[in-house]
Amino acid sequence: MSDDRFLVLIVEEDRGLCLDLSATLLDAGCQVQCLRTGEANYQAIRQLAPDLVILDISMPESAGLDTLRRLEVHRSTKKIPVIATSRQAELEYELLDAFDFLPKPIDRRRLLEDVALLKANRHEHGLGYSPMNEEELALFQDYLLTHSGLHFDQSNIKILERGLQRRMRAIGAKDYVAYFHYLDRYGENRQEQKKLLGLLTVGETYFFRYLAHFDALIHHVLPELIVRNRTRRSLRIWSAGCSTGEEPYTLAMLLCEHFPLLADWDVQILGTDINKVALRRAHEGSYGPRALRVTDAVFREKYFQRVGSAYVVDTRIRDMVRFAYLNLQTGAFPSADNGTGEVDILFCRNVMIYFRLGTTRRIVEKFSRCLSPGSFLFLGHAETLINISDRFQRQHQAGGFYYQLRDARTADKPPALPCLPPPVATFRPPPRSPQPSLPVPPPACPLPADVPSTPDLQELFVRAEQEFNRENFRTASQGYDTILRHMPRHVGAMVGKGFILANEGFYEQALDVCTQALAVDDLRPEVYFLRGLICELQNDLEGAVSEYRKALLLDMEFIMPHYNLSKVFWRLGRPRDARRELNNTVRLLEKTADEAIIPHSGGLSRAVFLEVCRDDAGQLGKQP
Repeated sequence: MSDDRFLVLIVEEDRGLCLDLSATLLDAGCQVQCLRTGEANYQAIRQLAPDLVILDISMPESAGLDTLRRLEVHRSTKKIPVIATSRQAELEYELLDAFDFLPKPIDRRRLLEDVALLKANRHEHGLGYSPMNEEELALFQDYLLTHSGLHFDQSNIKILERGLQRRMRAIGAKDYVAYFHYLDRYGENRQEQKKLLGLLTVGETYFFRYLAHFDALIHHVLPELIVRNRTRRSLRIWSAGCSTGEEPYTLAMLLCEHFPLLADWDVQILGTDINKVALRRAHEGSYGPRALRVTDAVFREKYFQRVGSAYVVDTRIRDMVRFAYLNLQTGAFPSADNGTGEVDILFCRNVMIYFRLGTTRRIVEKFSRCLSPGSFLFLGHAETLINISDRFQRQHQAGGFYYQLRDARTADKPPALPCLPPPVATFRPPPRSPQPSLPVPPPACPLPADVPSTPDLQELFVRAEQEFNRENFRTASQGYDTILRHMPRHVGAMVGKGFILANEGFYEQALDVCTQALAVDDLRPEVYFLRGLICELQNDLEGAVSEYRKALLLDMEFIMPHYNLSKVFWRLGRPRDARRELNNTVRLLEKTADEAIIPHSGGLSRAVFLEVCRDDAGQLGKQP
């Protein structure tokens, strides 16, 4: 074969593409050969050694996708560029290792443009790639920060390199600079930017994540909004950074379950994300058992259908949610056109941990303009508006916290509202949050008649701790209370109760619990960590440093005191100390099991916590 040939191999179930495209490709100077599915085995493709494969992936029984996967993984064929085609246009963002995706009917201009690009780079495609140097990193840093708000530096360069190299290999870029020019040129008109972002963003979520937030919605937020909006009879909810859709679907289920009076309201639930692949999965509404790991069995039976090993969200719930692509860094919001104006409830949880401080401030300021006065913003438990915005009032309810937009017209406190009938609860309504109280009851308090006289306290404590780590504080608190009725000197239950009180803003009661716990056992590092946390929340930073250090003197492997010390040192203007403690945090996290939830971290998994630390490291790296 001559080096000047450019052989295009068309693989499909019938000969439709072959008949349709051959003349166009021949006119462009290509050689064309066609194979039908049964002939398109790996050996045949390898022997032909085409310069391009056009593959119909809509062939029966996933034959097209199977062929694509085999081409991608085998050493002799993975360098062959593949243009995938299908009538399912949404598959474009699933097939990120293909050179291009052309929906049917195929755009001939785009096809010829692809051929021209491949001809120009045909001798460079498939080369190995070395690690990025400083100049190459700087190119993508600026681009990604400008276009997505995502920040990358040496601390998370491996994530960036993996994503870049997959797209570089797919399009045949010879090096990072060549790919940067491709990205800069085709970021929008060939959707290259969205394809790359699909490889750089990490989403970890599940249904009913942070139960305390949903308890607050049921008992405080939604009743208030229903009264406030009763005249216009509308409700707007936005889940920003919804990933694969578990959060907006959870909100739809709660509305159906607890507020049937909204059935004739204009209710809109919007889920947006920057990751097209995640959005496609959200649209499908099909999830594995892990996504439902804290979902009550009754919700599973009522709002999901079991299809094989998957759980598919019921159609009536899916119809309540609209998903759309939105880049929080560059997208237009607030806007009535995309549903981000006059929002009543805005969820943006565990999203801004990926942004730098300046980006976070800009986004939160825009959020404040999306929300109606007195409306609500829910962030992740590891996220705070301290030093971010003073336009929101922090609220504590149901063992968790959220933010309410200050109403400039009526001062800080919303007007008194008429009494609303309690929400309908056809399924196990969570009770209202317990009133704060000291965890140690009077010894003479009689036990309820239906409580066993000698419950297994160890088992009860394990369950309470599990609920605490899932941030189901109401159930955890009930467990601790039961334990303390039987064993008032149970330090573990005291500590758990103390954290819950502190999280609700009852600092004095929480400190009293610490004092009682230390009277029983003054060698418990968790107690000193809790005291440090309370000091920090009360802006006593030196006191926080002292307490966190006491915790570490007792247990140097305790992750959270290291991390909190890093944050406090940062606030105190001591970047060297902050870096040291952040490095200690990362070192301990890297020794932790992959699936572990880090105790006292607000429910963060090891993987997400490492991302948070890398982001922090990037910001600390700018400190002198």
